[in-house]
Amino acid sequence: MKGRLLFIICFLSFAGIALFLTFNRHSKSGYFNYHSEIWADKAGYYVYLPATFNFKFNPSNFPDSVDIKTGNGFFLDKENGKVITKYTYGVALLQTPFYAVAELLAKPLNYEPNGFSPIYHWSINVASVFYLLLGLLFLKKYLKIRFDNRSSIFTVLSIFLATHLYYYSIDETGMSHVYSFSLFCLFLYIIEITNHLAKFNFWMSFVFGLLIGLILLIRPTNILFLSTFIFLDNKNWLGLRQRLQKLFSYKFLIPIVFGISIVALPQLLYWNYTSDSIVSYSYGNEEFNWVEPKMVNVWFSPNNGLFLYTPFYLLIIAIILIMIKYKQNNGVYLLSLFLVISYVFSSWWSWSFGCAFGSRSYVEYLAVFSIPVAYGFHNLIRGNKMQMIFFSVLVMLLIAFNLKLTYSYDGCYYGSSPWDWDWYFELIQSPTK
Repeated sequence: MKGRLLFIICFLSFAGIALFLTFNRHSKSGYFNYHSEIWADKAGYYVYLPATFNFKFNPSNFPDSVDIKTGNGFFLDKENGKVITKYTYGVALLQTPFYAVAELLAKPLNYEPNGFSPIYHWSINVASVFYLLLGLLFLKKYLKIRFDNRSSIFTVLSIFLATHLYYYSIDETGMSHVYSFSLFCLFLYIIEITNHLAKFNFWMSFVFGLLIGLILLIRPTNILFLSTFIFLDNKNWLGLRQRLQKLFSYKFLIPIVFGISIVALPQLLYWNYTSDSIVSYSYGNEEFNWVEPKMVNVWFSPNNGLFLYTPFYLLIIAIILIMIKYKQNNGVYLLSLFLVISYVFSSWWSWSFGCAFGSRSYVEYLAVFSIPVAYGFHNLIRGNKMQMIFFSVLVMLLIAFNLKLTYSYDGCYYGSSPWDWDWYFELIQSPTK
């Protein structure tokens, strides 16, 4: 009883600190600029909500020039009477309960109930913290099944404090990454406690389909994460065949597809509304270049290179290699997953992903890459004292580096080339803001 009470107190305290951090961060940035919660990509994800609940998808009903004021994340096509965004509606769907609360409170608190006044910005901050907490909670529960309680707690705290998950849940609250991270953690927990659907019935499979649909709807490239269902904890070809047979058996596949279809239907209707086709590639000329991936750039460039902005990932890769050396389960799969997602991300036409803090597409994959981190904590805690001290000090240094860089970074890379090292070292040495 005391343990549970202590956990509740710690969890609520963590929630309060996270809310304070995000509101404090945004209190200094104002609205309608690239630091605000509704801007550019963030506005493109979000616009479904005011379009649905306030303006009936009529661009003429929107506040004047609000698409321009919010960084052109969406387009109000008044000539054809359409609200156009290239982004799918998954993030907006998860933000809906918080938007509803903002709608209820807007008039009583003397804010314009138009979807873009300050209270709507605040609702996005609360949504981000909520899904962060939800994700970390399920991640902790998931890791506790596989490892010990102390290792799982240390891992969850490290994943949050030492990586760009912090930036994309506290600073960039309207981006998709914390939402994907939360769903990834839930996905891992479900497949763990059900032994990869062994305990599923029709309705559980249907709900699982809804979850898969949401994961794909937030970022289509999230399909790569679904490989965890097939390969994670799989030790041989027989196990692989059994999982595939189970997945593609009609009693599992039909309700899963049904769940995915329900989630996808509103998106198909929206695409039909914007392009007169239920299937549409809304990104125009933005494409993948599969022949010339920029993997070295994605990993090491001062322009958002993963290992330069989030060196904690170097530790993750090092532990994965140790797992492979000692023939630990999942080592080869985790390294393969890292290389595959790196290839995909580096093949995107804008491999740096614009104004970003590091390679932001790796944020959500911290859910599955928490496994090697927990493996490190678990084995070092049981190892000799010097190993434990070294590992703990290293993690604390990586936390300090991440927080220092987070509070020094302005939100965009301003170097003169992808390899402008002078700019990067100036950033490291610059004072926090």
